[in-house]
Amino acid sequence: VQDNEDYPLIRTGPYWKKFKANFCEFIAVLVQQCQCSILYDSYLMDTIISLLTGLADSMVRAFRHTSTLAAMKLLTAVVSVHLNLDINKHNAQRLYEVEKKRISGKRTNYRLDQLERKRKEV
Repeated sequence: VQDNEDYPLIRTGPYWKKFKANFCEFIAVLVQQCQCSILYDSYLMDTIISLLTGLADSMVRAFRHTSTLAAMKLLTAVVSVHLNLDINKHNAQRLYEVEKKRISGKRTNYRLDQLERKRKEV
């Protein structure tokens, strides 16, 4: 069993403090940048989860600590993306309903069709 107490996430000093912040920010930005594409790739997410789970079971404390932090930041970022999507979906639905009431009795217009597409897209 190797229990090295000198790994980047627990080291002190301004450089290592910045490293930890950048590590956490990297995960959040990665998820945010992938929110419209590969984030929904089950193979990718399964692989990342398997990697983090495997590292969390390691005998090396540095791997356990780092993977746990990464998993928490990943989960937080995914929840944030989900929350934003839910808000966008709700707003699109409301806009659609308001526009639909506004033009009731008239022919459907381009704006209503556009809002319908956006609502289905979200």
